[in-house]
Amino acid sequence: MIKLHSGSAFCIQELLEDERVETRSELEWLEKDLVQRRARLAYWARRKQDAETLPDVPEDLKQDTLYFYRRAVRYLQTGERLRAFLVAEIAGQPEHTSAYHMEQ
Repeated sequence: MIKLHSGSAFCIQELLEDERVETRSELEWLEKDLVQRRARLAYWARRKQDAETLPDVPEDLKQDTLYFYRRAVRYLQTGERLRAFLVAEIAGQPEHTSAYHMEQ
């Protein structure tokens, strides 16, 4: 037997109008910040590739480059996770949800 539920499939509570405006502005800021995060990751990816391919790069510089590359990857991933949460929160509001969904 299938149970049908109305509302959000993500258990997201309905936001008040001022909370929606705040969430949208936070999402706008995050979109701009993600552009910078991707550029930072691209920079450290180039430095990492140079450190791995050039023969005369000291080992400590290689390790530092790898460290900052990993930090840039984590920094981008956390921003992407936050963006996904904010998009789901906005999309989960009553005017965006389907009328019903099936229980899995």
